[in-house]
Amino acid sequence: MNLTQCPYDGEPIEAEYSGGSFLLSCPHCRAEWELHSNIVRRVQDPDWSLVDESRRDAELVIG
Repeated sequence: MNLTQCPYDGEPIEAEYSGGSFLLSCPHCRAEWELHSNIVRRVQDPDWSLVDESRRDAELVIG
């Protein structure tokens, strides 16, 4: 799995290595995932109001 952009708002993902696993996070919507070996699990839901805002902004640029 190659998670480089947030699946919710498309922003670049930040990664931090700690204790044998990676903490992946989206600085915009605040979603977080833990990557350990080949298992990814979400540890923090995104702020859905920020996700909705990003999607509206993207529609304005495209439309």
